[in-house]
Amino acid sequence: MTDDNRLRSAFLSKQNHLLAALEIVPDLTGHGTTIGDDSEANWSRVLREFLPARYGIAKGQVMDAQGGISDQIDLLIYDAQYTPLLAKTANGDMFVPAEAVYAVFEVKQEINKEFLKYAGNKIASVRKLNRTTVHIPHAGGTYAPKQPIPILGGLLTTRSGWANLEGRAAVNAILGLIGDRRVDIGCALRGVAFNRTDQDLTNELEYSEPDMTLMFFLVRLFSRLQKVGTVAAVDIDAYMNALDLSDEPFSDTAPTSPEAGSGDRL
Repeated sequence: MTDDNRLRSAFLSKQNHLLAALEIVPDLTGHGTTIGDDSEANWSRVLREFLPARYGIAKGQVMDAQGGISDQIDLLIYDAQYTPLLAKTANGDMFVPAEAVYAVFEVKQEINKEFLKYAGNKIASVRKLNRTTVHIPHAGGTYAPKQPIPILGGLLTTRSGWANLEGRAAVNAILGLIGDRRVDIGCALRGVAFNRTDQDLTNELEYSEPDMTLMFFLVRLFSRLQKVGTVAAVDIDAYMNALDLSDEPFSDTAPTSPEAGSGDRL
């Protein structure tokens, strides 16, 4: 077996395991919350196994330094290397700073026009938040503040509500979501995965082979994450000001490391 065939077989095996996990709960229970929670957990596990550790995966809400807050988000991909998390709730959901967010995903059982619009609204609630940016210290001085990266938005499902996701109705539904409501990427495991490359300018969608939906989605997702690089550095003082803590130092006697602030940020 060639290396290409081994890679394909590995992804097919992972895809089949994910499908089995996603489909066993509907067979056992009709409870929508249980089905949704299990689907999110399974997709979350797949993303954690595939993406490098610098990317955190969580369910929760996104907040900004001005007090804005997003809708509840099924899956957030966020910066786990440089940006501190704001809080974690008792049930494990996160409050993630807007600056830390790479991508936002809605998880449903089926991709259709209704759920695409629903996902678009959820994604928009994150994209509309204010994001700060500050200079980045390094050994030789500082880098200029980086512009906040574009936040990816997607929809993850088991199946497609359209017989042909490449047909006119499905294409119009995807391309009809523009601006903050744009859905960039999606995966229907028992259908086809798509990647939107148009940036609202032209009608450009690319699709997976029917039996390689998961591999296509994961590779295209990682490629898009690579292209945006690292998120902008968060202005943590802005969050402190919002909490009225900016004039209250944590400790007047806390030791200062001679290396503090001199680390390089990739």
